[in-house]
Amino acid sequence: MNASYVHIRQTGAQIRTTAREFEVPEASLRHRLSGRVNSESVHSGPKPMFSNKEEAHLVGHIKTMAECGYGYGRAEVVTMASEYAVYLEKRDQDHPLSMKWFRGFMPRWTELKVLKPRGLELQLPRPSTWSQ
Repeated sequence: MNASYVHIRQTGAQIRTTAREFEVPEASLRHRLSGRVNSESVHSGPKPMFSNKEEAHLVGHIKTMAECGYGYGRAEVVTMASEYAVYLEKRDQDHPLSMKWFRGFMPRWTELKVLKPRGLELQLPRPSTWSQ
């Protein structure tokens, strides 16, 4: 879709021909070109449940805890976000968030990473000298 938009803007080609050439819906291309739909911020699907500020608060907590040595797992992040949504009265306790929410959340916050859990012996600090 973006390639067809740029092609028309640069060359002045006809919309119908370009839509057919790039195999995109003609009406969608017309909407973008007319400004009816913002070509920069169009995403399919529902809007995120949390605002950017609320998600930033959640991400800040996750990063702070990671700096302290406690990394959250996927399920823990989902549980924590569900409790936060209940606190903000955006969800009730009977309808928690799912892993689908998590899969939508992670691409929005690229500074977060999902790492495999390490064994306890790898997490504990090793002594510098062994006493016999």
